[in-house]
Amino acid sequence: MNAQKTIIFPFEELEQVYDAIIVGAGAAGLACAIYLSRANMKVLILEAEKPGGRLHDAKLIENYPGFQSISGPELAEKMIKQAESAGAKMLCPARAIRFEFSSDSKLVWTRDKGYSAKAILLAIGVQRKRLEIRGARELLGMGVSYCPVCDGTLFRNQDIALIGEDEETISDGLYLSELVNKIYFIPGTFAPHYKPESLEKLLAKGNVQLWQNWEVTEIIGSPVVEKVKIRDLNSKDEQTLNVKGVFISGEKTPVTQMLAAAGVKTDTLGCIMTDDQTQTNIPNVYAAGDATCGRKYQIAVSAGQGVTTALNIIRKSSGRAK
Repeated sequence: MNAQKTIIFPFEELEQVYDAIIVGAGAAGLACAIYLSRANMKVLILEAEKPGGRLHDAKLIENYPGFQSISGPELAEKMIKQAESAGAKMLCPARAIRFEFSSDSKLVWTRDKGYSAKAILLAIGVQRKRLEIRGARELLGMGVSYCPVCDGTLFRNQDIALIGEDEETISDGLYLSELVNKIYFIPGTFAPHYKPESLEKLLAKGNVQLWQNWEVTEIIGSPVVEKVKIRDLNSKDEQTLNVKGVFISGEKTPVTQMLAAAGVKTDTLGCIMTDDQTQTNIPNVYAAGDATCGRKYQIAVSAGQGVTTALNIIRKSSGRAK
């Protein structure tokens, strides 16, 4: 079984092709969107959490050109309005959970739809430390998945583990419950972020077993997933559950692993590697802003990198690039 290579969309086909998809609506992504849209390009922005990104963490900005003093949220709002007024389309919340960059048409999937573009900008910011489970990286695409919509039908009538702690996890569980035989739902925390009524709705499906206050410590199998090892957060007792698949959901989704699966090179810190023109190792796939871990995370630098990316995409589309 190779879940990574089998793509299934039960809801609808891929949307129309965009000129560019921007993953992340921080300063880099928004600046790029403004320039591309003003060049009459069809632009889609996918933002997982809140448009503006880390701008919302800045209470006062006094070094951004053109503003003697402005708050981060204010600057974010102005950039968002400018991008949308220029014609950019933004979807939020829309978390990218799989990339396919091997062909000329670059593909990005969220939890309910796939999107295609000629060029991609990865402006994903600095990712919080993600869930690290022994075996997850090695078995990615061999039973480990971050995309229920893509891979859920591969586990029809089988037992799976679902790992996550937020409303996205509940949504994934509701979808998977209609396909699989049984779901072992393992939040991995004492304080999950989903609502009690959402959990009740999931458990009402009848084939979902909640392992409250347990965590997954290892995913085991060769060459495909066979079982998961779990541990009680209180007593530290361990058990093993036999499963054919493991779905990792919500904020626990490790972006660097998904990028690696798509062939994007990162350094040992998880920073996306680019040349001085923001190009990654894959043609027409760019990275800008905090995702590249450069220049002390300055807003002006991120915006400049977004503009550099846009100019490169515009040049290539006009046939003036080498």
